[in-house]
Amino acid sequence: MRIVFLIFGFVTISVNSQIKNLNLELSSSYVTDLKIQENGLMWVGTEEGLDVFYDNERHVFYSNISDSTSILNSKINKLFLSAVSDLFVLTEDGISIYNPETFDFKQIPLKSTPVSVVEDLSNSMFWVATETSGYYVIDKSFNILHHFVFDPLNPLSISTSNTISNTSYSIDFNENKVFVGTVNGFNIFDQTNNTFKRYFAGEKTKLTSSNILGVKSFENKVLIVGEKELVNYNISDSSFNSVSRFEDGIKKTEFLNDGGVLIQTSSGVKRIDYINERFDIQPAGSYPDLTDKKVFQISDYTFIWQKGAQELSTINSDNRIKDLVVNESINSITGNDKTLYFGTSNGVMYFDSKESMVKEHSNGDAESLYFRNYENQLIQVSENGFNVYELGTYNSIDLVSTTNVKIDEESVFESFENYILIANDNINFYDIKNGLSYENVITQEQLKNFDINNLKVIDEKLYASHDMGIFEFDIHKLIDLNSDSSFSSYEYNELLNAHIPKGFMDIELIGETLFLTSDNKNLVSYPKDFSAIITDYSFNGDSSKSLAASTIQKLQYIKEEEKLYIASLGNGLFTLDLNTQEFQNYNVTSGLLSNNVYDFLTVDGTLYFQSGTGINFIENNLIKNFSEEDGLKFDLFHKESLHAVGNELVVSGGNGIQIIPFDSFTNIESQSFELNLFRAVGIDKLNSKSDINFSDNSLQVDYTTKTLILDLFSSVRYKSDQIQFVFEQTGVKDFISNGFNNQIQLNGLPYYESSLKIYGINSNGERSTNDLNLTIYNAPPWWLRYESIAAYIILTFIGMRFFVKYREAKTKERLEGERKSEELEEARQLQLSLLPKKNPEVKNFDISTYLKSATEIGGDYYDFFYKKGEYFYAICGDATGHGVVSGIMVSVTKAGLHGIPMGEPSLILEQLNRIVKRVNFGRLRMSLSVAKFNDDNFEITSAAMPPTYYYKAASKQVEEILEPNLPLGGIESEKYTGVTKKFEQNDVMVMISDGLPELPNDDNILLDYEEIESCIGLNAHKSSEEIKNALVNLADQWSNGIMNPDDITIVVIKKVA
Repeated sequence: MRIVFLIFGFVTISVNSQIKNLNLELSSSYVTDLKIQENGLMWVGTEEGLDVFYDNERHVFYSNISDSTSILNSKINKLFLSAVSDLFVLTEDGISIYNPETFDFKQIPLKSTPVSVVEDLSNSMFWVATETSGYYVIDKSFNILHHFVFDPLNPLSISTSNTISNTSYSIDFNENKVFVGTVNGFNIFDQTNNTFKRYFAGEKTKLTSSNILGVKSFENKVLIVGEKELVNYNISDSSFNSVSRFEDGIKKTEFLNDGGVLIQTSSGVKRIDYINERFDIQPAGSYPDLTDKKVFQISDYTFIWQKGAQELSTINSDNRIKDLVVNESINSITGNDKTLYFGTSNGVMYFDSKESMVKEHSNGDAESLYFRNYENQLIQVSENGFNVYELGTYNSIDLVSTTNVKIDEESVFESFENYILIANDNINFYDIKNGLSYENVITQEQLKNFDINNLKVIDEKLYASHDMGIFEFDIHKLIDLNSDSSFSSYEYNELLNAHIPKGFMDIELIGETLFLTSDNKNLVSYPKDFSAIITDYSFNGDSSKSLAASTIQKLQYIKEEEKLYIASLGNGLFTLDLNTQEFQNYNVTSGLLSNNVYDFLTVDGTLYFQSGTGINFIENNLIKNFSEEDGLKFDLFHKESLHAVGNELVVSGGNGIQIIPFDSFTNIESQSFELNLFRAVGIDKLNSKSDINFSDNSLQVDYTTKTLILDLFSSVRYKSDQIQFVFEQTGVKDFISNGFNNQIQLNGLPYYESSLKIYGINSNGERSTNDLNLTIYNAPPWWLRYESIAAYIILTFIGMRFFVKYREAKTKERLEGERKSEELEEARQLQLSLLPKKNPEVKNFDISTYLKSATEIGGDYYDFFYKKGEYFYAICGDATGHGVVSGIMVSVTKAGLHGIPMGEPSLILEQLNRIVKRVNFGRLRMSLSVAKFNDDNFEITSAAMPPTYYYKAASKQVEEILEPNLPLGGIESEKYTGVTKKFEQNDVMVMISDGLPELPNDDNILLDYEEIESCIGLNAHKSSEEIKNALVNLADQWSNGIMNPDDITIVVIKKVA
């Protein structure tokens, strides 16, 4: 939502003055009261809530019975501002006072509805009149100091509790005395002893009625306005003296800002002034009847209005009176030195008497399609023809109807000298000088039945755009009806002429190069004959070297700057530096009214461009604007909407033209303004929001606040949405621009105290008159506070003493551990040396092996015994457990194998069993499989090893070979049995240790034998290395990075011939 504040310069009030609706989004359209604080906040009370407007934003306060910091009632009766802009909200239930530091209200419930608030400046107190419960006195801390009601048993009480009609005119202050007029007497309150003295109608008071209409103090005297008389009360001797009597009565009294008093009598309005210690009464002839009316004064103007009426009267300093019509029921009036606002039954209205800088000229009922100025004539083109106006007067001097020239919304236009060219399905032109139109200069047939969608005259050439290319005409030959009408055609062809653009949105000639933009070519440069693309500037991801926009509307070359200005729809304004070939982008964050830019105009070195609903221009490297707030009205602007006519800028659109003197752009009113903090909001890690209190520009948060949002506003009302906010944070050297965003978001606040400096820059480039300096205290968690850190230091010193001793002990342990590690490493290297350095190369056999230890010294073992032409044995074993003892077991086994003769596998195991048993490893055992390979079979015997897998290629079946024998080192007399299997070409044998099937996954489920058998079957047709790798991949995928708890050994032997 955007609030538009227009400046009200009270210079002259004319019949042309306008009262407009601000069109604010309100809690209710029925406005009961409104006030504007000095800092720029606009408060609007309605029947359903309290709205506050600041810059471009709005916040609504509602009553919440469960929240003691909300307003007492959502139905607002009145608003009151103190001398220092404290806001009092009057509702049926009492008064709510706004606290800007806590962003909430202090509730003061009252026994009766408050009707008015009057401030005692000398004593910093507020007197609140109520309907039926007298006066409440509130101190400067907004606490109830006194409650004065009529007490029939107390002669020192106020004369009545009925103060429903009491206004600011009913009470006045003089040193320690308070004078109160009521419907039942005149009261003097002595603030020294807190007592009232009451006076009623009678001879002493010279009053004929106890109903007092108003009281006002002057030096040592008090003027009392009764129903039929004016009475002077002398403060020094407590005497009453008659000033004047009005037998027909006094109907109304009003007090003026200059100290004067107005009274409405039967003979008219009288003015009373206190001059030379006496009251001077004179007729106030310029005033209308004040009965039931109120007076509001601002600057040198007086406004007389009546609640519920739709019109009011104004009186200027020359006592001239004018009537203004609001057209809505007025409920309240407020303003400052420059602006007048009305709270009405239909929102907030404002009174603008400033003479607009914009002159309008309507085109009548016909919608304007094109505008051209030529010499002393202005031409508007519509479907009706060419309307010619006289420059300066804008009086119509000719209307040229065109019966044969087709002009409609699809027509495109261009100007050259005294001609206007019109094109759609043909090309026509209008001769301004002679007032003649020429149809079908180029026919539809000549244009190959293409519809022309754009025209541009460059260097005495007319370029005509169509959906598949461009026509090029010699402009002089074209307008010379006796010349040859031949022209050039550049037509797009996907195969032959793919470089030709499909028409153009705009063309600009720079030197000998044409820069062109079209639907299929973002921004491209060509030689004049379109023979090839010189440079394609389409976006390539680098916004500095390519054009980051899709829809280009207009091009403008400024020779002095050596820059090409590019207008886009949706992406703002771009410049291309022709020397560096670099782009720069300007958008709404830079000051543009809109990211849609339509037209350019350069006058005396100043670039004007139409964007959105207004005009931007660049001055002193600042992008400024002229918009609705300056009087420019929205229109369906022409494609070429900006025109220089003498010393005026003409903006053309469908409804006509708007004329702006060029000096209006340089005479835009200077605006001094201040920055203020409206609200501070903290956001925690759960994204919960809470208001942060601030006092004296100091904010306190704690470590739970992850983000701090500062909601800023300015006192300026004119173009408040175009203020850029800049801030500097502690620890950051440079100022940071927040753009036009009035909400500054701070993340990662440093602990303890940090500072923030904020200033603003308006659309004129003027800096705010103040720097908003904020101090932010972020309390760290207890474990990071200074006192905690001190405790850490003390504990550190204590801990260091223990640590030294601990380190000495650990050093001894480390040295001992290093010694043991060295020994273990030596043992590991010894154990690895027991394994074959490489697999034997055995004719007709393909061999592959794999061993992965679970510890530094593994318990698994494999080996080969091969003697060419005599024998070939494959060994696979697994010592129970891991570590050094298992490694020794493997060493003994290998030594035993080398010490016994090679024979049948079962005999080998029996001999090894006796050797291991005699070494006596205790409960440690050795599992071992021994396979002997012959020409066409193999024999295998196993001592408690997992099954050996045998793949028969002929049947493509995998068989488990499992021999139920005891491990080595168990019973010395154990007999081992074996089995013999044929081993033919492509047969495979796989020996494994139990570390593979017992490998667990993330869920502690074992791999098991079925998966292994399946994997072998699926890969048996491959080489031994590939079979082995398949099993290793199966293990890796199953364990998913988990370390194997047991050694894994795989031996794969395949018969290849």
